[in-house]
Amino acid sequence: MTGEIDAAGDAITGGMIARAVEPGHGESQHEGHGTCLNCGAPLAGAYCAQCGQAAHVHRSFGAIGHDLAHGVLHFEGKIFRTLPELALRPGRLTRRYIHGERAKFVSPFALFLFTAFLMYAIFSLTSGHGASAGKMVQMDDGAIAELRAEEAKADAQIAKIETQLNAPGLTPAQRATLNEDLGEAREERKGISLAANMTETLRGEGMNGGVAATVGEVVSAAAKDPELAYYKLKANAYKFSWALILFSMPFVWLLFPFSRRFKMYDHAIYVTYSIAFMSLLFSLSMLLSALHVTAGLVTTVLLLYAAWHMYRQMKDAYSLSRFGALWRLPLLYMFACLALALFFTMLVMMG
Repeated sequence: MTGEIDAAGDAITGGMIARAVEPGHGESQHEGHGTCLNCGAPLAGAYCAQCGQAAHVHRSFGAIGHDLAHGVLHFEGKIFRTLPELALRPGRLTRRYIHGERAKFVSPFALFLFTAFLMYAIFSLTSGHGASAGKMVQMDDGAIAELRAEEAKADAQIAKIETQLNAPGLTPAQRATLNEDLGEAREERKGISLAANMTETLRGEGMNGGVAATVGEVVSAAAKDPELAYYKLKANAYKFSWALILFSMPFVWLLFPFSRRFKMYDHAIYVTYSIAFMSLLFSLSMLLSALHVTAGLVTTVLLLYAAWHMYRQMKDAYSLSRFGALWRLPLLYMFACLALALFFTMLVMMG
């Protein structure tokens, strides 16, 4: 009896604390009663018929996580219906979305943006880069001038520290501190100079010498500092990943050049879902590599699965026979490689 009283007291105390921390905790409108809190229309169900707002309004701390997940990718069941379909029945998912079943699934373009961001985040976490690469995050038109200005500031700082070192009456501790500052300033100066020289090589006079000259200079610069070029290519690939969709669509159209059944929109949905899945697959590969899972076996399995996925998606999305999908499959692989080559060439040309 005493235990029940204590439990009841704890429940009451907990409820009082919850209300003190979150006033109105758990308040909501009952479905089918009252008016919509958003537009004032009469409610006749779980959602307002006028504006679509849910009749049940959460005001708990846990609702913050719900709103965050929904805002990122509509995690209200859509993602759990979309990902299994995308992984196991990609062609069926593509066809269903094109034919109008869209409320059930995550939009291919929303999924593409999310997977691109996820891949970039995992790539950044699982690959290390030097301090000099950090200087290349911003590669705008004014980057060279800004870097040269930073060089001048670094030179002035070095000169100032050297003047202080030559001053009489320094204690050993002061001299040691100044020497440390001088070493750090010189290292920073080297990093800035490397970034500035690399930028000038990629965006400089080579652009006036045609495509071959520009690409040649880029390759030469990348050979001098592959780590910096790798970091720069990765950063720009994330920014312009949407261009890969545009490069891929015409190639997919070439697989059905005389068909009136499929429009360019259909090809866009197909390509976007396909790239989103390949981004997820690549992200998984990076995570497994970071965990030191057997690289050869994992790579083989993922490559075979990617090949099967491309075949399955094309066959079902375009309602092809097995023969129709198989003879197009080598062309699809070749077109995918060409689209990637064009994409990375664009990144190189843009510097």
